Amino acid sequence: MKFQAFILAFAIAGTAAHAQELTFAMGSCAELSDRESESIFTQIEAKRPDFFFWLGDNTYYTNGEWNDSIRMVENWRRRHASPPLAQMMQNISQRAIWDDHDFGPNDADSSYALRTISAKIFSSVFKETPFSLAEFQDLRWQERRGSVLIIGLDDRTHRGPVGTQVLGIGQLDWVSEVLKAHYDAPLVFIALGSQVLNEYEAFENMARYPNERLELIKRCAEFPGQVVFLTGDRHHGEIEEATMEGKRFIEVCSSPLTSKVFAPSSLEASTNTTIRGNPLNQKHFTVIKVSKKKLDIEYFSTQGQTIVNASYDL
Repeated sequence: MKFQAFILAFAIAGTAAHAQELTFAMGSCAELSDRESESIFTQIEAKRPDFFFWLGDNTYYTNGEWNDSIRMVENWRRRHASPPLAQMMQNISQRAIWDDHDFGPNDADSSYALRTISAKIFSSVFKETPFSLAEFQDLRWQERRGSVLIIGLDDRTHRGPVGTQVLGIGQLDWVSEVLKAHYDAPLVFIALGSQVLNEYEAFENMARYPNERLELIKRCAEFPGQVVFLTGDRHHGEIEEATMEGKRFIEVCSSPLTSKVFAPSSLEASTNTTIRGNPLNQKHFTVIKVSKKKLDIEYFSTQGQTIVNASYDL
């Protein structure tokens, strides 16, 4: 295996307060394919993270399953019957957001008829995630772990046609309220299935929804601490960094875990100016470590070997 490693070190603008120690692993796009690919979950467990963060497409509903709630439940049972995955989920706490393939059909949006049933199934699968489904009728959630704030967003329930919305004004207002309530937090992770900083207007990137993308950025820019977006979906990994509304933002995209790899096109490579380093075009998972004065991002191969390191001072 080709070994690639580089160090990115950038100062993070923030408050004098420091985040407490926290380590979590994350990834997205976990289609059940072959036994060899499943070994990645053994490597994740070996890192002993505080929790594993599923970033969407955590299973893949096949044609017909998304129209039948019983078959949707069976899909999850079949997916989690994989011994390496079952053991990892038993021994490590889980947090999750969803995306189109574990919501419904490919590229599904708010027009999906079984979205409410799908949400109930998903929330029953990831019981440790603090969803507020009854209150909001979607799968947004928040969690404060010491001085670190974590926000999980629902980028499917309110999604409209391209150019309209992904999150919806209600969810955006909620983000503002949560950030205001946790004004003292020096660091917030905001997770959603769609990339935020990538400027390439294709696939699930929020660049295809420019008005809402800007609105999300504006609201996050009012938060005094560092904002880090956690995203998936793209079937390759990358780190993005951009200064918008006078504030530096960071994005960590982690994809895929077990699904097929798709490298960015040459057009995307020339359009996306926020990427740092090179895209990671292989199956992987990512470990995020927050210490008193540093944010460390480390991408690992399916064999648990370091591929990319990125370090930011807090």
